[in-house]
Parts: sequence; structure tokens; C-alpha cells
Amino acid sequence: MALTKEKNITLVGHSTINGTEIARFNAQIATDLNAQTTTNTYIYNQELYRKNLKQVRADSDEFRTYIRSQEDEAFSEIEETTTDKA
Repeated sequence: MALTKEKNITLVGHSTINGTEIARFNAQIATDLNAQTTTNTYIYNQELYRKNLKQVRADSDEFRTYIRSQEDEAFSEIEETTTDKA
């Protein structure tokens, strides 16, 4: 029997206008080579979302950039670990 380990990184972002959370973004970055990154967006206030669509979309774009930077960092750690074992 062998131990199998997994590492998941959870990222969360909030799009807030005047103290009201309009949307939440989350992502799961799986560092296992057989898994994939998943992202979700939750809209909490449809009326404010529509009124502030440009800002919420800008926040979403910024969050996706953040996801990519965290993926790059996590995946480079995996490559270093894999290279060290070879």
C-alpha cells in the first residue's frame, strides 16, 4: 500500500461595489498532473451586476490573471520537483 497525496490550491475573489458583494469568483488549481483547474463565478445581485457589468467583468479578468500567475507558480514547483527526482 502506498500513500497518494494531492495538493489543491483554492483561490477566491470578490467583486464589491459600495460595500455590496455583487459577484464571487473561485478557482481550484490542482497540482496533480491528471487534474485540471476549475473556475466558477457566482452572481449574488443580478440588478447590481447588470448596472456594474463593466466593473464586474474587469474584476473577473483581473481574477483570471491572478489564477494564471498562481498556476504558473504551482506548475513550476511541480516541474522542479519532477526534475529533481530524475
